[in-house]
Amino acid sequence: MSLNSNSNFQFVVSEPMRKNNLSVFFLNSKVKKVDNYLCFSEAINKDLILVNEVNDRGSVRWLKLSNKSNQKILVLESELITGNALKQDRVVDRTTLVPENTTIMLQVSCCEKNRWSPAVANNISVSDTLFFSKGRLDNSLDIYEKSKTDQFKIWDNISKRLNDFKIKSFTGSTEEIYQKKKKDIEDLLLSFKPKFNSLGVAIAIGNRIISIDIFGDSNIFNIYFPKILRSVIIDSYTKKTYQNFIYKENVYKLLRQFEKSQKKLHKSPGGCLGEEIKFNNNQVVGSCLQYNDKMIHFSGFLKDSPDIPQYKSEVA
Repeated sequence: MSLNSNSNFQFVVSEPMRKNNLSVFFLNSKVKKVDNYLCFSEAINKDLILVNEVNDRGSVRWLKLSNKSNQKILVLESELITGNALKQDRVVDRTTLVPENTTIMLQVSCCEKNRWSPAVANNISVSDTLFFSKGRLDNSLDIYEKSKTDQFKIWDNISKRLNDFKIKSFTGSTEEIYQKKKKDIEDLLLSFKPKFNSLGVAIAIGNRIISIDIFGDSNIFNIYFPKILRSVIIDSYTKKTYQNFIYKENVYKLLRQFEKSQKKLHKSPGGCLGEEIKFNNNQVVGSCLQYNDKMIHFSGFLKDSPDIPQYKSEVA
């Protein structure tokens, strides 16, 4: 993969699966890759990674990760790290590939505004959902423009979602949003099964594509797909149910937007593997982690715009 290549987004897009106001398109490619790395949740469950505050005082913007395994570990942007072993829950700022038997500093943001407490247990976990999709878009825009997220915007987004669902959270926790709607979300999730050997997914709410996520390995995609979809479902409940007029041709057009967009190449932060390509134009924003010239994870979003129709043709 390189900045000058136009073949990065040559995927076959499936016909949509539809339910309520959601449309889900799976992406496939003739080029198959197998990568020897673990997902973050796998590593946590197998006790192959340690996650700690950087020191006794802690830092809102950083966590210390120690990979104790002989495999690389993939930490996806927008993963939610929760538990009383930390002073507060965090959301991961950017996709990171952690080398074998290595300790790195992971760039994060706060997603639990009203807690900053000493560790009271060793409990730590990775949420079953990513940060909700509107937050993912805003964070991607901020990282492109400023190389870091806007912490106040994150808190404001969380507060709005808590209000949307009439949730009273003493600590302002993102995880409580998912837990409040968990049964409904899991029921809806059952309506969408990945196509065989899919590498990615584009998800639309109503008449608007919300996000595209693509991986270099179908096994890794299958692990992350439910998390990605849950993050969009959370936002779908804040929209009325509308007839869907979004088709796979719209996904192809969006992929071409990324191909033609402005691109910047950045080295991954100290100790982490790969390079990050950032994409931007007046309609889209996104980023891709590549390692050894291979795509590890791409996430792309359609920007909010009053000129782009979003939700129309309300169902009676």
